[in-house]
Amino acid sequence: MATIDTTTTEEKSFCRICGSSCGIIAELEGQQVLKVRADRDHPVSRGYTCPKGRALPQDHHRADRLEVPMIRENGALRETTWDHVLDDLAAKLTGIIGETGPAGVGTFIGGGGFLDAAGFFSLLSFLREIGTPSAYSDVTIDSVAKALAGELVTSITGLEPRADLERSRMVLFVGTNPVISHARTLQMHAPTAALRDMRGRGTKIWVIDPRKTETAQRADGHIAPRPGTDYAILGFLIRELLEDGADTDYIERHAQGAEKLKAAIERFSLEYASAVCGVEQQELLDLLAAVRKAGRLSVDTGNGVTMQRAGNVTQWMCLALMIVTGSLDREGGSWVNPGLINRKDKKDLPAAPEAGWNRPGPESRPELRGTGGDFPCCAIPDEIAAGNLRAMMNFGGNLEVCMPDTALTYESLQRLDVHAVFDVRHTRTTDIATHILPCKDQLERSDMTFVTDSAFPLMVAQYTPAVVEPLGQRKAYWWIVGQLGKRMGIEFFPGLDIDTATDDDLLEYMLSGSDIEFAELQSKRLILEPHEFGWAQRHVDEKIGGWRLCPWPLAEQLSELEARENAQNPQPLILIPRRQKYHENSKLLELRDEPSVIMHSQDARAANIGEGALVEVRSVNGTVRRVAKIDDTLRPGCINVPHGWSDELNVNRLTGTQDVDSLTGMVLYSGLEVSVAPV
Repeated sequence: MATIDTTTTEEKSFCRICGSSCGIIAELEGQQVLKVRADRDHPVSRGYTCPKGRALPQDHHRADRLEVPMIRENGALRETTWDHVLDDLAAKLTGIIGETGPAGVGTFIGGGGFLDAAGFFSLLSFLREIGTPSAYSDVTIDSVAKALAGELVTSITGLEPRADLERSRMVLFVGTNPVISHARTLQMHAPTAALRDMRGRGTKIWVIDPRKTETAQRADGHIAPRPGTDYAILGFLIRELLEDGADTDYIERHAQGAEKLKAAIERFSLEYASAVCGVEQQELLDLLAAVRKAGRLSVDTGNGVTMQRAGNVTQWMCLALMIVTGSLDREGGSWVNPGLINRKDKKDLPAAPEAGWNRPGPESRPELRGTGGDFPCCAIPDEIAAGNLRAMMNFGGNLEVCMPDTALTYESLQRLDVHAVFDVRHTRTTDIATHILPCKDQLERSDMTFVTDSAFPLMVAQYTPAVVEPLGQRKAYWWIVGQLGKRMGIEFFPGLDIDTATDDDLLEYMLSGSDIEFAELQSKRLILEPHEFGWAQRHVDEKIGGWRLCPWPLAEQLSELEARENAQNPQPLILIPRRQKYHENSKLLELRDEPSVIMHSQDARAANIGEGALVEVRSVNGTVRRVAKIDDTLRPGCINVPHGWSDELNVNRLTGTQDVDSLTGMVLYSGLEVSVAPV
């Protein structure tokens, strides 16, 4: 009889539920994960972890976890061997490529893939070696506006400024709530304490959000505009500062298009901006006074901005405000992390054109422009219907939950010849898979920070060994891709012996072109270096002659918004997003979060709705039924329907695939006009 190990041990690691990568300690009894707590000695997160990170033991041992490969045969999923599922998948992919070309095989990567360093690297290798243009990701579901605006203004692909947390004089949060969703903005660790420390150092915190969020409740000032009108407040600030208060010397030396910008925002007078946003003029004047007093500031946004119709314009206004105050990539304002592993500051980056990415869209939706190497996700159903997309390699994405027009997307995915899902648990997405490839979860694999390298507020890289052995027959992403390549006659990792390589070997392979030595990272577990300002500014000055203050595609979109600003239609209820405390997208769902429709009491009374009543939310695209919850932190006229819930509770039943942004193909997820009625 085998001896059962009941020794209690502790292993240090870092959390990968989100991109903040907080230091954690796992308490183990043999291979049983008993508890996860914060690592008080971690030099970055300093003893903080959120409820989602502390729920890792329950997630690891959850009843619906995937442990065995599965294959769909004769219409039904059944357990199988790795050899059988890989042989079958390789043969089908090879056949599709031979018949339709590489474009017939698509990929999707979600949070489960982005936060696995080797998994993300495997996706890049797969795309490169297969040569398919049919790449999709959750970037075109929640954040593509940041990429577009950053590229148009700075010519740097993937630029995302972060607040200079130690010296910032002012931080303006627009449509983001870092106290709850700290990974979505600054990757803030211990966000409540961080905000307290910043204010203690004299940093002024302001929030623009239709809800008095947990962050707004801790701020120096809060403005609650009509949803989707944030850009008008920013336009007002820039207009006034260009008249009196801008850093004119900085603009002359490091920017271009100031006069064009001034003309583009001329309509945003105090009176006009106040009327458009539905806020008191004095609130705007108070914010302007705070900006003038601070001199430099950082502006940070979240999904409340990037998922709305004016997302591109608002992101542009945020960058322009930092530029006219001389704050972008400068001490006391914001800085641009080049990444300790990727070191963009040491690369000869190409200058992106003023029109932004010009990649044509997929064949069935040519009007949808490709973005950052991806096609917009809303094109997937049309590409499947046209027969252009026959296979999907799904790297850690729960498509049923995150894609627009849920019913259409779900039905379309079932018409694929191949839908291979890499995941750690059963979902409604795996229910319709043709091949299920069970992957190691974060406690079972060696890992390092990689995709999030340039998203941290510090120059830092982390490594962790595996904490426990894989459950069942789980394998690493990279191993699955490598073994698939053997069967297809493709080397996805040239020079690496995938039959003998370990997770650590793959991580070392990934760092072969980096300044970071894997042996040092593996030994130290965390490398932290001081950061410098100015590399992005130097790039922009040398490549394009200064920041572009008024890129013409964004100026055109700003002009088009004027018709909406002046519309005299009755104000409907507006749906805006909301992240909940105890789950991250569709991960780690717990009973402490509820799939509610959250309303202001004024709107609830008008609709004859009481707390806990079953209500139906209706848009032009569909309906969702949930229980009502009253929350007067919302501005009247707004409702929240939190995302991450599946099946009939999925908020994306209210979205469609046709109402999309002309520059990015981004679906309108926020700012939807809806009605709410009791059932």
